[in-house]
Amino acid sequence: MQRPYFLSFNCRSEWLILIAALLSVAGNFLFIGDIAALDVGMPTVVIALVLFAAFVIVYSLLLVKYAAKPVLTLIILGSVPALYFMSSYNIAIDKIMMLNVLETDQHEIEALLTPKMLVFMIFFAFLPIYALWRAHIVYSPFLQETRKRACLILLTSLPVLIIIWLCRPDFAMLRENKHVLYRLLPSNYISSAVSISKVIGKSHRIKKITKDGTRERYWRDPTRKNAIIVILGESARSASFSLNGYARATNRALEAFADELMVFKRTQACGTQTAVSVPCLFSPLERKEFSKDIASYTENVLDVLQHNGYNILWRENNSSCKGVCSRIPTEVFCDGISCLDDEMQKNLPAKIKSMPGDAVVVLHQGGSHGPNYYERYPDEFEVFKPVCKKNDLSLCSSQEIINAYDNSILYTSHLLAELFTALKPLQDEYNIVVIYTSDHGESLGEKGIYLHSAYYDTAPHYQKEVPFLVWMPKETAAAMRYERACLKTQAERQISHDYFFHSLLGLAGITTADYRAGLDIFAPCRKSQNAGLAKSKTTTISHNNQTTETTHESDFEK
Repeated sequence: MQRPYFLSFNCRSEWLILIAALLSVAGNFLFIGDIAALDVGMPTVVIALVLFAAFVIVYSLLLVKYAAKPVLTLIILGSVPALYFMSSYNIAIDKIMMLNVLETDQHEIEALLTPKMLVFMIFFAFLPIYALWRAHIVYSPFLQETRKRACLILLTSLPVLIIIWLCRPDFAMLRENKHVLYRLLPSNYISSAVSISKVIGKSHRIKKITKDGTRERYWRDPTRKNAIIVILGESARSASFSLNGYARATNRALEAFADELMVFKRTQACGTQTAVSVPCLFSPLERKEFSKDIASYTENVLDVLQHNGYNILWRENNSSCKGVCSRIPTEVFCDGISCLDDEMQKNLPAKIKSMPGDAVVVLHQGGSHGPNYYERYPDEFEVFKPVCKKNDLSLCSSQEIINAYDNSILYTSHLLAELFTALKPLQDEYNIVVIYTSDHGESLGEKGIYLHSAYYDTAPHYQKEVPFLVWMPKETAAAMRYERACLKTQAERQISHDYFFHSLLGLAGITTADYRAGLDIFAPCRKSQNAGLAKSKTTTISHNNQTTETTHESDFEK
């Protein structure tokens, strides 16, 4: 029995090539718009014609018998979701974004899957794929088919080559704006996937850094232990912190600790994606050096601290530590399913006391991860209303999105204040210091951009500027010989995540070949360096896990 016409139809191979090329150009409206916005001088129609010719050439070579349908199916399945996320969140797709996709956990995926995306996939992916597989593609005999495709290539390429020659100064300008290529489908995700596969396929040998160092106990009482807590936030942007000048009191809970806080405003993050910014933060490499190659991950400051006698613990309430905690003890909360960040702080003082000697604990928060900001805080912290309670942010008003996000920052501030209070009873025995920063910032719809992961050089400042707070109680400052007035002055500096590695080492009293005092925010305020006030100091030299301690008079006493 003959099938109904709407379920099967004939399509000549050359028409398939032309239709596929035309639809590919239409699907690249974002890329065409980005080039037009650069004002390079080329009319939009010229850009579209060049793209059309390029797709005709590529499809003429790829869409051969038996391969045409599978190839086009794969391109559609890759391009349509990529187009959805690029158009919905105004993002680009590079190798870092592809790495984020690979490292995204189930909860994050579920948050991004919306009814709007399903409808988008049905109309622009599933229906076209269905039509493609119902079509009977008619091919000519081999030689005739080859001649036809050669003619297609010539007819489209010659005029375009002339256009390129005439507009060559404009095309030359595109080389200075390579970031726009991260919006060109399907080359953006294909080239990014290839780059990532090369990285993953390599035999990853961890790059060594100098771990052996000199440990100086410059604080007054050598019997006191250090307890340094690092809180790594998620998607917290500097612009939404009232401590940094934001009009709303999102940091109200921290006002009681203002005298003991160092507040660094508009700190520059290592990246706009967690996959880069987290390992970069703990690395001795500076951002520009680190971002050159995604495979440049190295041993980090936690390795150095652990090697030099510190007890390290990583508490995880995010998707993962991105390899930073792979060599240290780790506790994962809520069975890897996202829950409120207060879970990580429960029994933390007792945990610190159970760790022998000096300790560094990292709390990796779920923080303000979007788009479901409303799930990042309990109901009693829904202060700013109404809030967006949809995963598809385009369905909410700008104010609803901001309200939900600000509530998540309000809750983070509450957790910080709660932790400060819980740690105070340890001050008779420990030098307590808490450092809080975020991996990257967040866009809340400004200029049509949402979430994060934008290309760093062109990313809005909302995604690159993060809070950086240090809570050092006055008892700790006195015991560790820090001048409090100096610490306040230091907080006026413009810093970046590049300072974290060196500041954490300096705070811990460890000096290695990689340590740079110029990037240590605490070093200028250390009295023992400036005035030699210590009567004696204990130096611990760590080498190959062997430690020796010597006590001697300071130069000042002599």
